[in-house]
Amino acid sequence: MSWAAIFILLLLLILVFIFSGLSIACSLGIVGAIGLLITGHGNMVQVIGNITWNTANDFALTSIPLFLLMGEIILISNVSTNFYNGIAKFLRKVPGGLLHSNILACAIFSAISGSSVATAAAIGSVAIPDEKKRNYKKEYIYGSLAAGGTLGILIPPSIALIIYGALTTTSVAKLFTAAMVPGLVLAAIYMIYIFFNSIINKKDFANVDYGQADDISYAVALKGILPLFLLIVIVLGGIYTAVMTPTEAAAAGVTASIVIAKVFGEIDFKKYKEALLKSIRNTSMLLFIMVGAQTLSYALAISGATRGMVTWVTGLGLATLTLLIMIYCLYLVLGCFVESNSMQYLTIPVLFPILKAYGVDPIWFGVVLVVLIELGQITPPVGINLFVIKGIDPESNLTEVIRGVIPYIFLMFLMVAILTAFPQLATFLM
Repeated sequence: MSWAAIFILLLLLILVFIFSGLSIACSLGIVGAIGLLITGHGNMVQVIGNITWNTANDFALTSIPLFLLMGEIILISNVSTNFYNGIAKFLRKVPGGLLHSNILACAIFSAISGSSVATAAAIGSVAIPDEKKRNYKKEYIYGSLAAGGTLGILIPPSIALIIYGALTTTSVAKLFTAAMVPGLVLAAIYMIYIFFNSIINKKDFANVDYGQADDISYAVALKGILPLFLLIVIVLGGIYTAVMTPTEAAAAGVTASIVIAKVFGEIDFKKYKEALLKSIRNTSMLLFIMVGAQTLSYALAISGATRGMVTWVTGLGLATLTLLIMIYCLYLVLGCFVESNSMQYLTIPVLFPILKAYGVDPIWFGVVLVVLIELGQITPPVGINLFVIKGIDPESNLTEVIRGVIPYIFLMFLMVAILTAFPQLATFLM
């Protein structure tokens, strides 16, 4: 059987399994095992055990449960509530008002959680009731929070970048360094849009209540903001100064988050247990998916499909920009149907060897990839952040949330274009 027939057959099997409701992890693992069998390598199925062992013992992945736990502790202790209220105090009178707070709070909380869903949930649960009460247009609220939440997987520490680094054996510390400036630029683009939109559509903000009388004092606002800034300095400062590895920084961050939660938040043993269980569940899900993806990757490599695909694509003589645009379109389509991390597991084993053959910088592509994955977080019908925001507000409907994120989808396209035209934006700190 030719490599092309094997590749197409395995791809079709993956689609059949996924759309039949089978989990991503099982779909990838089963198709990988089938790939070994149909290529006459059935005697190598025991390699799956070695893949499982090697994946579970990958030191780079150790930071994932720690970063998840750090974000869960901050979220469950209500420290994030005090933080948002503090940010809102300083930004409430800027044109666009608390919508700026949504973006800025999401950007800063992203430097703690590493998760898009956690960021949208943490900030949205505080912001939506308050901003509805102050008469902000609901579409603006939902759009800024769903889009702001996507910063959780771009601004370091990012779970998506850790996974990309593990899949491609790329330095996680370098990926974090490369992603910082693009993450801040994207947040700034969001806020610039909100600023000018509030000026152009003044009527939508005419009835907004800025609530000067019942707002907290500036001293209380600072008290809510500073603990999380301190946590960010500990985690990212340790990584960027090379004092700590990402895993060591994550461990230091968990320790600091426990102290911050105890001093500035509300936490007890029951909440600690809840945070631990959530982190364990999410970590287990990611590891099972990665084992399945590595099994499929091995099956593609040993069957010759990966080598054949690389040879075929490079033989087409496509310009690098044309190849990149084709890959962007692929992720745009996948983002409408496939969960963010699963997109990496499905595509990286095939695409990364092709990109290496074209000489594409893996650090730069990791940043662009995460922006494309972010886009998938807010594109219907399966954009997870859309459902997170809808779930926070029972009075909302999905149509309102989707209308709210449409401008931000185009802003993400703009960010991808900027990174493609000016790759130095991601690499100049390297």
